[in-house]
Amino acid sequence: MIDNVSSKSQAFALIKFFSKEEHYFSFKKGVSLFRTPHYYRKDKSVGRGDRGESCIGYWDSSLGDVMPNVINNGDMLNLNNARSVLVYPAAEQKDAWLQSWAVIGPHNNFENSLERMLNEFGSYFVILPANRIEEYRCLLAKASGCKVRMGAVGYSDEPLKRSLVVKGSSFSYQKEFRFLLGECSKDERRDKKIQLQGVGKLLSDASVLKLTSPLGEVSYCSLGNREVVSVSR
Repeated sequence: MIDNVSSKSQAFALIKFFSKEEHYFSFKKGVSLFRTPHYYRKDKSVGRGDRGESCIGYWDSSLGDVMPNVINNGDMLNLNNARSVLVYPAAEQKDAWLQSWAVIGPHNNFENSLERMLNEFGSYFVILPANRIEEYRCLLAKASGCKVRMGAVGYSDEPLKRSLVVKGSSFSYQKEFRFLLGECSKDERRDKKIQLQGVGKLLSDASVLKLTSPLGEVSYCSLGNREVVSVSR
């Protein structure tokens, strides 16, 4: 289950990136945006888009896909007129609105992913200390009235293992941590915006990020700057 204590205890903090300065300021003012897995299945952008998000497979003719061969009880289904096909685990009939962060941990090599994360997700960021994660979840639950689950995402090369909490191994560099809000249908694309009170008090007041690797190399980046500066000791 995604709510496991070890995923939180192995984090120094969570970090969330924003591509635009206005989104960064909006979050700090309490506007917390959640999107659906189906939004990301249809997204073509590098890093964000994932055709296998929370499903075994998704094919969409508008995205240039060729429909797969689907066999049901020994008979091949006629998909000649199908615009899209979504195959998902029987155990996960519903999706949830999700919000993605990344784990900065003592042994997860996040420093090696930093430059790629800045390029794919944006150079504006907020940092949530590990001891504030539970408080953030409580804020979300109170403001939304929904059950909120949370935890680190797992990664696997096996499509049958994909779910709301397991992504393909090619995304493992993202060190993702998710907050999952309520339930929604598998084809839901509408966002949810939650207005939070006091979220700014939970965030670290940091405009510069400093990360030290196990080998002693120190990496720096600053708010609004995609460049990573590394210094070897």
